[in-house]
Amino acid sequence: MVTGASRGIGAATVRELRVGGLEVYAVARSADDLVALANETGCRPVALDITHRDAVMSALGSLDADVLINNASALARSTASWETAPDDIDALLDVNLHGTLNCLAAVVPGMKARGLGHIVNLGSTSGTWPLPGMPVYAMTKAAIHNLSHTLRLDLHGSGVRVSEISPGRVETGAHLILSQNQEESRRMFYDGFETLLPADIAEAIMFVLGAPQRMDVSYMEIVPTDQSYGGSQFHKRG
Repeated sequence: MVTGASRGIGAATVRELRVGGLEVYAVARSADDLVALANETGCRPVALDITHRDAVMSALGSLDADVLINNASALARSTASWETAPDDIDALLDVNLHGTLNCLAAVVPGMKARGLGHIVNLGSTSGTWPLPGMPVYAMTKAAIHNLSHTLRLDLHGSGVRVSEISPGRVETGAHLILSQNQEESRRMFYDGFETLLPADIAEAIMFVLGAPQRMDVSYMEIVPTDQSYGGSQFHKRG
């Protein structure tokens, strides 16, 4: 099961999982994008707003998923913390935190009962290193980092593995909303920078999932070669 599956890292992960022969439920709000992905890959599309607990439990609770990729994430325009709009705060908390917890509620009980499963949470280097300009987003990713640690304690001895993948800058297009001018955002975050690609993160997820059951890759930080820790500095080529 992959959330935020309609584009970016989520869609790339669905493609890799399908190549690996897994049955994949692709979860996102955009039904049209999911149908296109299903036609391409053979995944099972699930058009769903993961911020609603009842809807998540109804749609996902009976699927007996062996793998949950918590990838869905909201992003908001770059501001100082005290200037973040209330609607942006709500969106970040609803998707990044409530959505993740809702999916865990639907999937983890079955994993525990079967004594087998793997949860992969997509974090961010912004959640573990200071990164100016997106503090509320970073706060939610810091919460995911803490949640991943706590999950390992809660699931100790259950046979369920928990991994956190923490990427630096990935060219998903999400950064384009960080300012009001998309072309300005593209110049600021992508043009001239050798960033990570969604496929890079999908390949890392496949490595984590493919590890033997005795091995849990608990935390993996992946940054572009040209990006310093936390993303505070990024060498620009050309």
